[in-house]
Amino acid sequence: MVDTSRFQDADRYVSYLQTLAGRLRSELAWENLRRCLPNAASTRRALDVGGGTGCASVSLAQLGFEVVLLDHCEEMLGIARQRAAASGAAGRISFCHADAGCVHELFEDGAFDLIVCHNLLEYLEDPAAVTCNIARLMRGNAVVSVLVRNRAGEVLRAAMKTDWKLAATNLSAAKVTDSLYGEPVRVFAPEDVRNILAGAGLEVIAEHGVRIFSDYLDLSDDLANEAYRQVFELERILGSQPQFAAIARYTQVIARRSRTSSGGEQGQ
Repeated sequence: MVDTSRFQDADRYVSYLQTLAGRLRSELAWENLRRCLPNAASTRRALDVGGGTGCASVSLAQLGFEVVLLDHCEEMLGIARQRAAASGAAGRISFCHADAGCVHELFEDGAFDLIVCHNLLEYLEDPAAVTCNIARLMRGNAVVSVLVRNRAGEVLRAAMKTDWKLAATNLSAAKVTDSLYGEPVRVFAPEDVRNILAGAGLEVIAEHGVRIFSDYLDLSDDLANEAYRQVFELERILGSQPQFAAIARYTQVIARRSRTSSGGEQGQ
């Protein structure tokens, strides 16, 4: 089951996505994913698990994917429907009001060419079990993108705010307090994510840090386009380098079915 506490005010989340931090998180994660999208001559199917307000779903639909956006919060889905309609991509997106823990009951094995799982595992009671269920839905050449909070980023964030005690605590914390809603959320080390994916029979093909330095600068949310582009590009470059990705606020890992996995291709 998903922790529902973060959905008490969807408008607050929408406002966050319009901030510099929110834009960078969404747009950097999308750019990293875009570079790993599967190629296929036929129509490609994507599942956006915990897709919230539909940022990734709309981008995928505009590239020709047939997308299922699954979220357990009706308010978030309502915002996603409005976003899809405004983008002109609504015809390629279907909306599923359900809990992420039920994905294996809702869809056939091997149903999707791409699965997006961004900022969801933090809120699950059993992230590993849900990841295994997600892996079952992947076709043989499918990829999955997972984005989670990085524990090291939370350590650095607390230290930069001169909260030395919290920084030390976060070094081994299983959860931290979310700055938007004030609720506890899981944090992961990159190796935690790799282990969860490996346990689901998946192998990593790309790994990135998302938001390396921008959280620690006094940057306006209304940054001029050219300045934003420069920040974005430097964040993208640094996020692809392991020494910088290690301290990012978020870790993004893109994986596919392991060639040694016994699951084999489930192509539909």
